[in-house]
Amino acid sequence: MEKTENVASARAELAPELARNACSSSMTVTGLGHAHIDTGYMWPVRETVRKCGRTFANQINLLEKYPDYVFGASSPLHYLFVKRHYPALYEKVKSCVRSGRWELLGGMWIESDCNIPCGESLVRQFLHGKNFFRDEFGIEVKNLWLPDTFGYPASLPQIAKLAGCPNFVSQKMSWNQMNSFPYHAFLWRGLDGSELLTHFLPENSYIAFVRPSELIPAETRFNESTVTDEFLSLFGIGDGGGGPKEEYLERALRLRNLEGVPKFHFGRADAFFERLNRHSHSLPLWDGELYFENHRGTLTSQARIKRDNRKLEEMIAASETLWSALPVETYPAEEFERIWKILLLNQFHDILPGTSIQDVYERAACEYADAYTSLACLQKEAATRILTPEKEAITFFNSLNTAYCGFVELPESWDGAGLMQSGTAPVSVQQEGNRQYAAEVTIPPLGFVTFYRRGKAETVREEHPEYPVLENDLVRYLFDGCGRLLSALDKRLKREFIPADCPANAFSLYVDRPTVYEAWNLDKSYRNCQCSEAQIAAPCRVLRGSVRDVIEFHLKIGDSIIEQRVLLGKNSRRLDFVTAVDWREARKVLRVAFPVTVHARESVSDIPFGFVRRPTHTNTSWDAARFEVAIHKYADLSEADFGAALLNDCKYGCCLQGNTIDLSLLRAPKFPDWEADRGEQCFTYSFLPHPNDATTSTVHVEALQLNRPPCCFDGFSGTPELPVAIDSESVELTALKKAEKDSCLVMRLVERGGRHAKAVIRTTLRIQETSMLEWEDGQVMDSSDGTVSITFKPFEIKTFKLLEKEIS
Repeated sequence: MEKTENVASARAELAPELARNACSSSMTVTGLGHAHIDTGYMWPVRETVRKCGRTFANQINLLEKYPDYVFGASSPLHYLFVKRHYPALYEKVKSCVRSGRWELLGGMWIESDCNIPCGESLVRQFLHGKNFFRDEFGIEVKNLWLPDTFGYPASLPQIAKLAGCPNFVSQKMSWNQMNSFPYHAFLWRGLDGSELLTHFLPENSYIAFVRPSELIPAETRFNESTVTDEFLSLFGIGDGGGGPKEEYLERALRLRNLEGVPKFHFGRADAFFERLNRHSHSLPLWDGELYFENHRGTLTSQARIKRDNRKLEEMIAASETLWSALPVETYPAEEFERIWKILLLNQFHDILPGTSIQDVYERAACEYADAYTSLACLQKEAATRILTPEKEAITFFNSLNTAYCGFVELPESWDGAGLMQSGTAPVSVQQEGNRQYAAEVTIPPLGFVTFYRRGKAETVREEHPEYPVLENDLVRYLFDGCGRLLSALDKRLKREFIPADCPANAFSLYVDRPTVYEAWNLDKSYRNCQCSEAQIAAPCRVLRGSVRDVIEFHLKIGDSIIEQRVLLGKNSRRLDFVTAVDWREARKVLRVAFPVTVHARESVSDIPFGFVRRPTHTNTSWDAARFEVAIHKYADLSEADFGAALLNDCKYGCCLQGNTIDLSLLRAPKFPDWEADRGEQCFTYSFLPHPNDATTSTVHVEALQLNRPPCCFDGFSGTPELPVAIDSESVELTALKKAEKDSCLVMRLVERGGRHAKAVIRTTLRIQETSMLEWEDGQVMDSSDGTVSITFKPFEIKTFKLLEKEIS
């Protein structure tokens, strides 16, 4: 009884203070109940299903008890989990959504990583995410919701805008290590000029507690308070889900109008953005990528899933294009959607970056293996439908809209035969080992080429020089016995690309012990902790043949073994380093450096659907912070007339400061996965000196060819035609597939050169421009001569439906 009396006395004492109203100049806080649920993290995905069920049930109880409370949750995949496993609960969620008190958030299938997925993957995140919300709830979500993703590429504003998500919420940039991001409400402008209305949560958290100790500092630090008097607060337990507790809501009620504290009210994010948009003309502008000055190790950690992601992205694209040669009614849309959703799930912002537990990666590896097998079966099925069985034939399909000129590996069953294309001279085939055959071929864009077994494969000549050389009419490369590239002489340009006494292909092993967040972070101080360089484990050997020359290096670094096959074709500048590592390190990072004799103030590297230029100097703290940046298929240093690029087939972290391209290959963190990346690792990178600068050279095309070699169909012949052909120097076909809900094909084209361009489309079909989500259709373009010319602005993305000709 005494305790009850004390409570009553305390309330009476506090009543006059709680009755004091907030100042008229105090800011307003729109509070949205929120439960950030990591799809995979310190728990496997199967546990996320239960987390979604518990979280959604808890929040429905609170919505029933507090009539003004509003809750919001993102990720259509999580709603699908609840629909499948808790159907009665899902019906309650749908009822709350209809009432307006449960807000659907985020147009993406999951809260994806954005540094590593390719542009088409980001499109499919929106395509499947927004279609789910529209089909299930009849609602179009208009925000990009990524409060916990580790940086955002400069191409994302255009992708989000075209997907109907003009508003963007995050807070992660508040974790920057060196520079404070200057804005909380601003316009973010992307590569092509598209702008997103952006709000960075000034509480610097997506798991707020509705406390004055958070809200008052947020009001103080909110940088655009002279433009708008309102900011957004996401409150509730997150990462593992749960959302707000009842005590959070009680605090919120007491903070609605209290002296000394911002005025707090429950509300929706979409309504908040409508109000913020009224002030958009007065908001500051941020142009270019949102580089996150933290968690740089996520560009390298868990190398296997990054490799699987890249390989599967390329294999899906090739397979969809292949099936587009068949009647649209035969297209296996459901199977492709299933495979895409394997890829999209594993692009979650803790899975693909490499910051989840071992169980997550074991499951992902099984899912990727299933996806590879399924795509191989789909490709074989397509081949049986469009090609002719012929025992002595082999057919290659190039799914790129640029000609493929390079190596193809022949199947083990080739059995020593040569190649001949009908009506042409024989094609050389080189046998490099037991059942290992290579040929150099040319395949037209989006085309098929059939070869036949004729003659015999040539055997290679073996040498064991101390300083091996790879040379053709274009270039001469000199190595030492440790695999280091001592000289790269371009004969046509008459230039040496490797500095004297500073060899390239230089492996370095560093101690890698970040102060916090082991799998996440790569601290700048690792550069002071080099502990090993590559040493000779066995003498190298050189294989010389009519197709290509090969050097085989056997190296040791730390406790790990590196085996490299360095390849140079007879008609190419590109030097391929096919690498296998038996990785046995703990808390180390392996890198390979290529210093070049190029003076470039800016580097160029590709990102989803485009490229970015970054300073190579450290004049400012913002420049210095970029000691590790995200790249995709290439990084380049160029002057006006020449340059050098380093291509890769599955790496993403790179240092591009000074005159060196320094690629991050492998890490060995111990938390949260004690066995992260130990064992066999495979990857390829390529050195490419070139004339012209990065954007007018062949760098991008060579990178595409490295990542997507032709599909091979042994025992089949035929040269069928795809329904479209594309003539353009800088416009890339990124998707050719069946429409999501119509019985026609869809193609997506992107201008990748950063300039105004034209693409000439050759087709017998009508072309109709459509939205990225294929929801709204535009003008039909028809041409009697079978060609349509389409103009593009720099980096512009366009999507088209391919329709049958109307019968007059």
